[in-house]
Amino acid sequence: MPQDSRRNCHTDESYHPDRFLSICKFNTQNNTTVINDNGLRIDGRSSSDSRPIFLETGFVTRSKGSSYIEIGNTKVICACYGPKQLQSKDTGLRKGVLSCELKYASFASAVHKTDQANMLEKEYSVLMVDALSPCIILDRFPKAQVDIFVTILEDGGSAFPAAITAASLALADAGIELYSLAIGASLQQHKEWALVDPTHEEENMVALLGECTGSLCIAYMPGLSQVSMVSQQGYITQQQLSQVQLSKSLHYTLFLI
Repeated sequence: MPQDSRRNCHTDESYHPDRFLSICKFNTQNNTTVINDNGLRIDGRSSSDSRPIFLETGFVTRSKGSSYIEIGNTKVICACYGPKQLQSKDTGLRKGVLSCELKYASFASAVHKTDQANMLEKEYSVLMVDALSPCIILDRFPKAQVDIFVTILEDGGSAFPAAITAASLALADAGIELYSLAIGASLQQHKEWALVDPTHEEENMVALLGECTGSLCIAYMPGLSQVSMVSQQGYITQQQLSQVQLSKSLHYTLFLI
């Protein structure tokens, strides 16, 4: 019997939506604290530990450079194209132009994509340009543009720092001359604890409990020992930042690279 090619194929089995409610609902009865009395988080890490990291380049074959990164349940893929000639009428540019576009996949999280998420994508795209522009030797390709497209396949927490690291690796895989790679790292303040590399569950839990005073995301260039981008939300004191061991997370990522 011929198949109807105009309709989407479906699976032979279907499941009730209640089966997946445990993924998108927060259970306040079982998880009431972010850190237990032993100073360990829900997944067994200490406040300064990062999740396991997997990196791979050359993931998108049709792009000039690409990368794929997994940090825990966070999965990000990045593709780099160019340099290509600018279509703008401004021909007096002596430096190249970097263009970044970050998008969340429709299945990246259990919560449906909203207009607020679209605004967050635009904000992250601008911040990514700020984080990666100091890393690239833009004088090498005047009147040209490099395009970076980042897709967050699964948001398991700290997705934007993972996107910065993936974009930096994609630039290196494309052969773009760099001053240094850019490594992303983030933390979230919870009471007297600063949680490095927070998961999606920790981010939601701290927000629901109302115990989050601030969050911080940085892009660090190890080759120059400089910070190329800082994004902070909320209030974090200098004393709290001095107790955070972000370098541990950064050095672990550098070891893998």
